[in-house]
Amino acid sequence: MRDDTDDEFGEYAHEEILQTLVRHLLSTDDLDQLCDDADLPQLTHDDGTPVTITSARVYRDAGVLTLDRGVWLELSDGSVFGLTVQISRRPRGEVTVRRR
Repeated sequence: MRDDTDDEFGEYAHEEILQTLVRHLLSTDDLDQLCDDADLPQLTHDDGTPVTITSARVYRDAGVLTLDRGVWLELSDGSVFGLTVQISRRPRGEVTVRRR
């Protein structure tokens, strides 16, 4: 039996959920804090202030012309990145989506 959540995500549930999760993670904390948590060096501007994420949007909301799912990142240093979420293999068994 399918529930309303299955209809919301459809056959691309894995991609939609991972895309939303990445966007959430990259927009809820400062980039320098994320780097600290991952034990990575920090990106800084010439004046020593940390580079920040100024925008983290899913491709659809950012107007990226693609059928792929992913996250469009804009940083305070002017750089822009697209992180694409792509399925390389579908699940072996049936997977359902349930709300917590």
